[in-house]
Parts: sequence; structure tokens; C-alpha cells
Amino acid sequence: MKIPYGHVENNVLFRSAFGQEEALKLKEIAEEEIADVVSFFTKKFDKLRLKLDEIENKINTENNKGSFLSSLENIRDAIPTHAGLGDYQILLDRITSLESLLNDYVQKNRAKNTEIKSALLLELDAILANNDQEEAFEQIKDLKLRWLKTGSPEQAVRAELEAKFKTGVDGFFEKRNAFNEDKKMLVNARLEEYRSIIEEIKSFIANNELQSSSDRVKELQKQWKEIGRIPEDDFKSINDKYWKVTQDYFNKQKKQRNADRKNKAIGAKENLKAKSEILEELKNLVANGFENDSKAFEELKTKWKNSGHVSKKSHPEVHESFMRLSREWQERQFILSLTHKKNKGFAKKQKKDQFKDLLRVVRDLLHRDESELKSFRENMDKMHINKGSFVDMLEEKLSAQQEKVTLKKNLLKECQEKIKQL
Repeated sequence: MKIPYGHVENNVLFRSAFGQEEALKLKEIAEEEIADVVSFFTKKFDKLRLKLDEIENKINTENNKGSFLSSLENIRDAIPTHAGLGDYQILLDRITSLESLLNDYVQKNRAKNTEIKSALLLELDAILANNDQEEAFEQIKDLKLRWLKTGSPEQAVRAELEAKFKTGVDGFFEKRNAFNEDKKMLVNARLEEYRSIIEEIKSFIANNELQSSSDRVKELQKQWKEIGRIPEDDFKSINDKYWKVTQDYFNKQKKQRNADRKNKAIGAKENLKAKSEILEELKNLVANGFENDSKAFEELKTKWKNSGHVSKKSHPEVHESFMRLSREWQERQFILSLTHKKNKGFAKKQKKDQFKDLLRVVRDLLHRDESELKSFRENMDKMHINKGSFVDMLEEKLSAQQEKVTLKKNLLKECQEKIKQL
């Protein structure tokens, strides 16, 4: 039997040699099955040919032609060992012709891609010069999408183009992140200004300074309107708190005025005397703060509130002394509580040993406060902000931190003296 593109030798079916390919053994066969086996291997060749037909049709009809190069290479690589019967040389010739077509297409396409990406880099330069960050961000997103959709440029300039694009885009996002951080810092600063106004009004209520603070509250109301914009949700939340506290302030102020009219008999001199006596009691209480409980302090606070009004403007030292002594009391109580937690069986120890434990805690806290004070000063020096209520707030915080350090140093000396005396 004559077998196109094959032959039988010693009962073995071979694919005949062609081009540089040697004959390929396909299968051992009996004479009576030659026709069926030949048909089987002919169909395998036809299947490979149809696969090449399909790829060629896609090359002729689809835009992304370069993507089919690898498919052609796969068929070429398969032919030397492909078990089939047919004109493989024709397939190789077709593949060579198609590869030449695709290589020419890819080369032209890469030249075109090089032009497109060079133009996109010019667009990128224009976007980077845009000071509107949000608009530039949207433009960058669109540009990145077009860059990704554009195929590979010429090999000689590919790395350079990609590097320029990456550098420009990365630089934009670094700048945008820095801008967002600055914006976040500004929003936080404004939020802090809003909170400080609320806390100041609250302090007037808490300290029963409703009459003397009227002018100041008017100033705060004006400041509130001038602070600047923050995100809507944040503003709504804090504005609700502001209106609640101001309403509470004015309601309490009105009630206090009515009460003041009924208590004209109580003069400012008597009130001042009463508060001065309370301050003396508070000084004695604070001086032994490590040995007194909080009940005595709460009683003095109540006594202070009920001792009558003393003008903060006329006698600021009275109120400042009370606040300072109150802070010192609270600090002593905090240290005492912390020492209890850190030293098991503290309450049962001898006084001298208790003060030794207190000394260690105070020393640790002093070290922490001094470190925070140092960091706070360094951070303020780096901020380069010269004016505004934000600076005033920072100055107040700095003063408070300095006061904490001074107090810890005094407590440290006190503990050392107690240990010597016991």
C-alpha cells in the first residue's frame, strides 16, 4: 500500500523524513490494520493543521497579532516529534511566513508604542505641574490605565521609558501623601482648637466661673467661626457638643445670676476669706497627700464650690492656687495608686519602706516626664509655627509638662527627706 508522507518497514509504520527531520517511528502494525492506522495518524496531522489554520485566521482578523507568536512557536517545536502523517514541510513554511509577518507587525507596533508612551510622558509632566492634587490624582489614574493598555515599546528605550514613568508617578504619590499628611495635620490642629474651646467653656462651668467668663466666652464663640473647615462628619459631631456645652453654660449662668441677686449679703471679702481658708486646708492636705484619702479632698472641693464667688480677674492667684494644688493632689494620688500596684503588700510595709517604694516610682515617672518634655520641645522647634491659637495650645501643653517635671522633682526630694527622718 502506498502511504503518502510515510512508509512501512519491517512491520513498522514511519513518518517519512523531510527537510532536516529524519524518519519518525510511529507504530508497529500488522498488514491488515495498515489502512486504519494510516487514517488515524493522518487525522492527527489534520488536527495540527487545523490548529495552525485557526491561529492564522486569528492573525488575519484580530488586532493583537503579536500575541500569537508563541502559539506559532509551540507548533514549530512540536513538529519534529509530532506523530502524524501529512505534509509537515508545508506547515513549517506557513509558520515561517506567518512569523515573518508577525515580527514585522510587532516591530512596527513597538515603534508606534514608543511614540505613544513618549507622548504619555509629556502628559505626565503637565499633570505633575498641576497644583490641584485631586484633579491631578484623577488624571494620573487615567494616564496609568492608558500606559498599561499601550503595548511594549522598542527594546532599546523600553527600560528608560518605564523608569521615567515610574519615577514621575512615584514622585506624584509621594508628594500627594505628604500633602495629605499636611492636610491631616491641619485638620487635627483645627479639631484640637475646636476641642480646646469646648473644654474651656466646660472648665468655666466646672469651676463655677459663669459670670467672670462672659467676655471670654464671646471671644471663643467668635474664634469658633474663624477656625476653618474640617470634614463634614467631624464638624457635625463636634459642633453638636459645642452647642450643647454653650447652652448648658448660658443656662447655668442665668441661674447663677438669679442666685447672686438673692445672696448679695455675702460680700466678696467674705468669699475671698473663705476660699483663702480652704486653700490653707488644701495646702495641708496636699502636703500629706501620700497619707490622706480622697474623701477629704472631695469634701474640700465641695466646700470650695459652696464658698461663694471670687472674681478670677481680681484674684487669679486664688483660682490658680486651687487648680495647682488640685493637680498636685491628683498627681500624688496617682503615684500612690501606682506604687500600690507595683509593690505587693505595700500597705503592710513600714513607713520608711513605703517611702522607698514611692521614691522609686517617682524617679521613674520623673525620668519619663523629662523625656517627654525634651521630645515635646524638639518637636515644637521642628514645627516652625509662629502664631495662632494652635501655638498657644502647644505653649500651654509645654507649661503643663514643665509643671509635671517640677512637681516630680519636689516629690522626689520630699520622699528622700522622709526616708532620712524615719
